[in-house]
Amino acid sequence: MKKNLYLLILSSCLACGFSSCKKDEGAANAAKPVVKLPETISADRKLSSDTVYTFTSVLVTGGAVLTIEPGTVIKSSDFANGAARSGFFAINKGSKIMAEGTADKPIVFTSGSPEVQRQFGDWAGLYIFGAAPLYSYDPDTGRPVRSMTLGGLGATLPTGGGTDAADNSGILKYVRIEFAGVNSANSYGLACVGVGRGTVIENVEASYTQTCGFGFYGGTVNAKNLVAFNNRGIGFVYSNGYVGKQQFLLSYKHPYFAAEGFYLNTCDGFLTMNDIANYPISVATRPVISNLTVVGPYKNPGYNPALPWTSAVTVTYNSALAMRNSVLMGMPHGAFRIGDDGAAQKMQSRRIDFSYNLLNATDPAELYTIDQNAVGSIGPDDVRTFVTAATRFNTSFATAELIGLTDPFNFAKPAPLPNTGSPALTGANFAGTDFSTGFETVTYRGAFGAQNWMDQWTNFYAVTTAY
Repeated sequence: MKKNLYLLILSSCLACGFSSCKKDEGAANAAKPVVKLPETISADRKLSSDTVYTFTSVLVTGGAVLTIEPGTVIKSSDFANGAARSGFFAINKGSKIMAEGTADKPIVFTSGSPEVQRQFGDWAGLYIFGAAPLYSYDPDTGRPVRSMTLGGLGATLPTGGGTDAADNSGILKYVRIEFAGVNSANSYGLACVGVGRGTVIENVEASYTQTCGFGFYGGTVNAKNLVAFNNRGIGFVYSNGYVGKQQFLLSYKHPYFAAEGFYLNTCDGFLTMNDIANYPISVATRPVISNLTVVGPYKNPGYNPALPWTSAVTVTYNSALAMRNSVLMGMPHGAFRIGDDGAAQKMQSRRIDFSYNLLNATDPAELYTIDQNAVGSIGPDDVRTFVTAATRFNTSFATAELIGLTDPFNFAKPAPLPNTGSPALTGANFAGTDFSTGFETVTYRGAFGAQNWMDQWTNFYAVTTAY
């Protein structure tokens, strides 16, 4: 039934002229040989752009380095034609992935199903396990642990976590990850588990995922220029003691699709937590984020208010956050939300820095919210007082249009760049310990200034791309 609904909506989109912003990538790939990758890669290997690769599940392990040429396409099994859903493509601790695409030749991990038949969750996702610190908990022993795996990985169960904050798991540059995120806990387009700051993650898009776009479980890896597009779950998730810095992020919530029955049952733009089960974790998750843009469904044609849309940003399960210079707009139920009493305590003790941001919600009365079922120590007015304090320089807007972005709600080809005169063009601030290092100092707020760094390499309608 859900598949038929998906195809019906897709057909309607096509009839309305909903077309890809990408050129046809299939002509060049049609004549290429196809090679199926083994389930285990334990020696150095190079994937060439003159070949199309397929996989069921892949684990790069034993210290092996997997190098991928620009323009290479890697496809999961053909689920639409009867094959089982593909599993993960994982890089184990001690191994590396060297995937350096270019703007005109991105590396693509995608569904092996034919055009139009591709679906959310055709495969599990790209997972990287490193040796940087993370913080978890063993409920059987009641003791903290410093390593963890993720659900949905079958019997292989790679683990991440260690003591090397500078650990290097390789490079991801100009990479697209499409139709991943099987419907299980801890499933993502890209998941980083204990990944260290020696790893490079730049210009990566995770789109059409059944669950979340990006997940960072512990670790110290920094990242920039990330696009979470049309994820049925949350765009960006941070957990288990992640403490890295990230800049220039876009979380774009498609109006037609959101999670139903998903393990968190929410489709926030951005969420921090200490642990999915809310176990007692000794070190708080606290990402440091600048220049995030969250675009919600707003009043877009096809928007379904019955789906579990919540807030642009949620801080929950005893976690913390430092966020500045961001644009949060178009979400039905809030721009900033506190999800539990642990996060409320972090807010009151100033472990949360939320400042110099531009805010909008479809319902202005819910611009600053709490989870009424989980928060008893504070109320919505306390969150309002915190966010609107004059010393934090946050600004709220009654409508998304007042923020002045070019064409943010065109989900066929989003253009969330500031127009002339937009308040997003100025007002950024990078003073203080958290933001004075590790960031590109810009004047604008949100993920974009005058230049669109998504040009060429992203794809917002991969359903019909002929790979």
